Amino acid sequence: MRTRSTPPPAVPPGLPRLLGWVALPAALAVGGRLAAWRLDEGDESTAGIRRVVVLGGADLRPVHPALSRVRLDLVLAGARLDLTGVPHVPGGVDLTVRGLGYGLAVTVPAGWRVWWSHRGPGGVDFAEGEGIVHTDDERSADLRIHADVVLGGIRVDAGPQDDTWGR
Repeated sequence: MRTRSTPPPAVPPGLPRLLGWVALPAALAVGGRLAAWRLDEGDESTAGIRRVVVLGGADLRPVHPALSRVRLDLVLAGARLDLTGVPHVPGGVDLTVRGLGYGLAVTVPAGWRVWWSHRGPGGVDFAEGEGIVHTDDERSADLRIHADVVLGGIRVDAGPQDDTWGR
């Protein structure tokens, strides 16, 4: 009597999982770059900025004296927003953040009034005692943060005012 033997598999058993673990981040990175190419607006010298960052980082230091809006869409990414180069803006600056698994560090000049609202599991951390004032009045705030957070966080710190923007 002959025993039937099965031929060895053409693909090793762990290879599909390994390829999946490599392909998923690659697809996210490519999709993020395409989204950024299509959706990014403005630069550091414009009054409105929008950035889409997926699996990476962004470092923004706006200098426009009439900056009014910054929008960040972050997925598994980190970003720094340094507003110390912006003079006091009448009407304030609106910062809208939407993201999944991200971290954002915001630096504002000492003396700015900051208001925030966030939804989702995550939050906003505020550096008390560094010259930043938390306010409950959205209209009088110098920086208004609107955040849709999923496993992410925002840290607001004070820094010295950079007066080189007008030179």
